[in-house]
Amino acid sequence: MRKIFASSGITAKLKATALFLLLSYAFSSSNPPAPNLPPLQRGNQLYEKGDFNGAAALYYEATKTPQNRVFAWFNLGNCHVQNGDYPKAVIAYRRAIEEAPEFSRAWLLLGEVFYEMGALGDAVASLTRVLEIDGPTLSAYRIIGESALKAGDATEALRNFEAALKIEPDQVDIHFAMAEAYAKVRDFESAQKVMEDALLMTTATAQAYFYLGHLYQSDGKETKAVRAYEEGLVMAPQRLEYYLRIASIHEGRDMDYLALLALEEAIRAGIRKPDVHLKRAIILFRQKRYENALEEFTAAFKLGSMQGRIGVENIAAVYYNNGDKRRAEEALAFLNNQ
Repeated sequence: MRKIFASSGITAKLKATALFLLLSYAFSSSNPPAPNLPPLQRGNQLYEKGDFNGAAALYYEATKTPQNRVFAWFNLGNCHVQNGDYPKAVIAYRRAIEEAPEFSRAWLLLGEVFYEMGALGDAVASLTRVLEIDGPTLSAYRIIGESALKAGDATEALRNFEAALKIEPDQVDIHFAMAEAYAKVRDFESAQKVMEDALLMTTATAQAYFYLGHLYQSDGKETKAVRAYEEGLVMAPQRLEYYLRIASIHEGRDMDYLALLALEEAIRAGIRKPDVHLKRAIILFRQKRYENALEEFTAAFKLGSMQGRIGVENIAAVYYNNGDKRRAEEALAFLNNQ
């Protein structure tokens, strides 16, 4: 269900963070790399321009000399991350750490790469070193917690997420992660409380409301679930899944008229998907409102749904069985003309 914290976002982090060597050298990235500049500095200029292969070649050249070798290996690892070559990034970050064992930034990115690779034990070990070197660190706690969550250890996950929130209480993605940890052990009350607090403490998002609605629905609190989904749809009116969820909840409570209204809201929001019309058609068919159901099945068929075609054929069969041959033939004629 939760997607916003599925990845540590290491590539985005590298794009948003200045290279360490920029602290040592001053240069204008708008100028072409000059051949008389050290390879490390030329590599930084190419990296800034997005030429990660060219930068990698220069960083590797820079590793041949002792001066700033640690940063050459570190930046080479960054290039491999940008290119999606995580195994090579691991090698480069480890070489940087060999040069400077207390280089916490290298340990942090090494841990994030391991996490992306699914090597959760190595990720936790690397990020634990970050905590040993730097003390409480948001990113380290967050990814250790996420690793524990993936490994099925909700208790360890919660311990790390709570530590992360002590550093920055308004981190909505960590609230999401904590809620998921509680939900995994079916402690829906705690999961709901975490998300309710997140909506009070942080800027409300549609995804937060949708996830809170999911938690309410999982706990049988259908009225609260509908309200949360509706709040989310105010912010993100194109999310079809949640109109369908609302409609299903109303159907389950024998409130077909509210289900039809929810689906009508989806159509008014500009959603042109066959699922909306199919859901409406099935409800109308059950109510024996065959003419209205035919319109919805037809709309679904026009949007590419073969279930819509089957629905039209079923309506035609009902008309035949009721002795209304004209309407049955009209319905089938439409299909034959498509």
